[in-house]
Amino acid sequence: MDESERNRSTRRALLKAAAGASAAGAASTAGCVAISTPADLAAANEPRGNVEYFVGPSWLAEHRDAVKVLDARQRDLFRRERIYGARRVPLSEITVRTSTDDGLVPDAASFAETFGGLGIEPTDDVVVYGASVGSRVTRTVFSLLASGHEGDVRILNGGLGAWNGRIGTGRASSPSETTYDADPQEDLWVTREWVANRLEPEIEDDLGLLDVRVPEAFLAAAGSDALDPRQERHGHVAGAVNVHWLGNLDRGRLRDAGELYSLYANDAGLADASVVVVYEDENVDSTQTWVTLRAIGFSDVRLYEGGFTEWSNVEGDHGRYPVETATDAVIDVEGEATRDDGADFTCN
Repeated sequence: MDESERNRSTRRALLKAAAGASAAGAASTAGCVAISTPADLAAANEPRGNVEYFVGPSWLAEHRDAVKVLDARQRDLFRRERIYGARRVPLSEITVRTSTDDGLVPDAASFAETFGGLGIEPTDDVVVYGASVGSRVTRTVFSLLASGHEGDVRILNGGLGAWNGRIGTGRASSPSETTYDADPQEDLWVTREWVANRLEPEIEDDLGLLDVRVPEAFLAAAGSDALDPRQERHGHVAGAVNVHWLGNLDRGRLRDAGELYSLYANDAGLADASVVVVYEDENVDSTQTWVTLRAIGFSDVRLYEGGFTEWSNVEGDHGRYPVETATDAVIDVEGEATRDDGADFTCN
């Protein structure tokens, strides 16, 4: 067992213990609290529990000169206000997919070209932020890791609102381009055929399928605006469990790690899954849960890049790509992100 796997095993053990202690408070109903001092702001956004990837504003302030910062927000927000020295990552350039005989896959070479154009080298330590820790942020993280990024990749918990350091405004100067050679990490995603093969009756595989869309889409609720008109069939991949991705967040920051572990290991029944596959309609929101599961110690989490839109529209034998509608496998969650990070902000 290498050091990384030992760390994940330790994290899982700690979170199992924490899950029992925090279960009673799993459904947060805290109101919107005004944070008035930099110290309070930093403390409120420190990651809660033993997690990977996520860091608080105090960590970033201490290491700011040693990391490159990527902003995952829209261009107008970036120009209005940003962490000083940050470089903006266009979402359209890190969601590019390539078609193969087995289905859609991430275009890691395209991602690498984007990061090279931003002056990022594969060995750089990177911190990504957004308006909160929504799916634009995590898609950036996924695209870095899928490209074979060698440096550490971290997420600023709480997003720009948590930062109390130096701010930049206006048009940013263009960074010097670098050479970023992609090293695609194919064990981070799966294809349509990979999933279909493991749904065959004779395959005994401890596979966990996790659908992160709204329940109305998962259940194919008649007349719901959540039903994508581009899809020939509605519902979900057979055998999947539904946990909406916003359930990972509490007021725009990562929820307590013990609560999250209890949610996925116990409520969603993924404790015994050897591989967890996460999907949605497309390939952005699903990365939020993909990162979250990895952060709390699930050792093999993969993204179904093609998503349910590909699955529902596949030509040929639909029996090989089964879709269900009636199920009780919906886990009720609450959570919040800002509208700039892929969801409307709510104050519970």
